[in-house]
Amino acid sequence: MSTAPPTKLWNRNFTILWLGLVQSALGDAFLAIGLMWLALELTGSPATAATILVLQGIPALFGPFAGAVVDRSNKQLLMVGSDLLSGIILLGIFAANYFGVLHIWHLYGLVILLGTISIFYEPSLRTVLPSVVPDDKLPAANSLFQGGIQVSMIAGTSLAGIAIALFGVSFALLLDGISFIISALSLYLVRFPPEILQSTALKVSGLFHDMVDGLRFILKTREVLILTLLAFFINLVLSPVNVIFPIFSRDVLGADVTGFGFLASAIAGGLLLGNVLTGVAGDRLTYFWSILLGLVGMSIALFSLSFVQTLVFALILTVLLGMMAPMIQIPMVSRLQRAVPQNYQGRVFASLGTFVSISLPLAAALAGRALITLPVPLIFRIGAIGTLTVVGVWIVFNMTTAKPVDVDVASSSKTV
Repeated sequence: MSTAPPTKLWNRNFTILWLGLVQSALGDAFLAIGLMWLALELTGSPATAATILVLQGIPALFGPFAGAVVDRSNKQLLMVGSDLLSGIILLGIFAANYFGVLHIWHLYGLVILLGTISIFYEPSLRTVLPSVVPDDKLPAANSLFQGGIQVSMIAGTSLAGIAIALFGVSFALLLDGISFIISALSLYLVRFPPEILQSTALKVSGLFHDMVDGLRFILKTREVLILTLLAFFINLVLSPVNVIFPIFSRDVLGADVTGFGFLASAIAGGLLLGNVLTGVAGDRLTYFWSILLGLVGMSIALFSLSFVQTLVFALILTVLLGMMAPMIQIPMVSRLQRAVPQNYQGRVFASLGTFVSISLPLAAALAGRALITLPVPLIFRIGAIGTLTVVGVWIVFNMTTAKPVDVDVASSSKTV
């Protein structure tokens, strides 16, 4: 099979990969709604949903180890196996529910297993993407992947309630299980270059050595470290909106739950629009300026929200806030894909996922604590000031950095 370098964005391999991912994300959206509803049916306790959310985040803590496995593995085989295993697990849960033998501990096991599989799958996907598109189309490819997932999630969550009401909650499990099988087939059909298909022995001692080596690489490589911390901060700023917006809608805007729904839709729409604009801009806007504009725009949106008291203006600013995130994320991911040696990318992206996962509960906890003692407008202003501080750090970092990777990669890439 031919593995010639791609010359256009929508080539055979990228198209198959994109379609497989998008339909799988649609199934995940159905599962996200169905899982919570099923947990409520089994226990009748709203606290069960919180337990599921906590369990989902636990596997991400082992991202650095998973990244070491990714860097030693045949990426295609790892991703196909991950999708097949996820599909089999979900179809098993579907069967258990259909025959009336499903218990809540099955759902707890499900989210832990799916979370564990994802910490291998997601960094693999980031690593293989540059191999199926031309380098100058990499930002557009990342934008299409992220935008496709967002569209699927928006459409899926909108349709899931209707579908579950008509066909039952088992439908969500069945649909997501089938979507994983289709995704595995799609990945099998993609023709990856030989370097993606290479693998080395998965010895425990070697994996732990690689994990430590990967963490050392992140800490010693200034650009990788600053981008990892930047991703952590952006999630720290944006994640609490689901905690803050209900109070913002009720106490400041006087719009209650309806306003909260509109605000949630506005930030989702902003994320989608930002993905489109960033993908269209591509490399015409350098990654330094894209991230800088994203940070400045985020600060302006947060600061302006602190003065808004009407829903219409709040929605406009919330769309702006959502648009800024892809302007930071897409160039950041593309930069890492280009600057980090391929034999380190699994560890870098898996560790990045761990930092992001840690930021989510931390952000929610900080926001919840802040809402007890501080008014919502003041919280927005604090977020704006914090973002401006990051702007300063970003400018200083780029003024003092002479080259993108400042460690001796050759001396750090030994395998055991």
